[in-house]
Amino acid sequence: MSRTVFLRAAGLIVSGALLASGIAPFDRATWWMEVAPVFIAAPLLLATGRRFPLSSLLYALIAVHALVLIAGGAWTYARVPAGFWVQEAFHLSRNPYDKLGHFMQGLVPALVAYRETQAGGGD
Repeated sequence: MSRTVFLRAAGLIVSGALLASGIAPFDRATWWMEVAPVFIAAPLLLATGRRFPLSSLLYALIAVHALVLIAGGAWTYARVPAGFWVQEAFHLSRNPYDKLGHFMQGLVPALVAYRETQAGGGD
């Protein structure tokens, strides 16, 4: 798959998830707070993609991070179904989806910052 096709597919998946999540979120205010970074990052990535390209892996991680935020906004983190599956599988006392969100909120920005400290760019 070419890089252009990959980036367009990732953009369509994230856009579709964002649109679907905004139709009837559990709590509208929470949805806005959780998806706001997607509304900020997507235009920035589009505007700077040619001048400051990131690796395909980093774009994929950013898309996954966006999907984690979108799911957390749609259901609120404590109600995301994937978290209940993990809770049941590992016999946990609560839905751990917020831990995934916090992990992604630390990992992805750190990788973007690390990439910016390295010489060269893109793939």
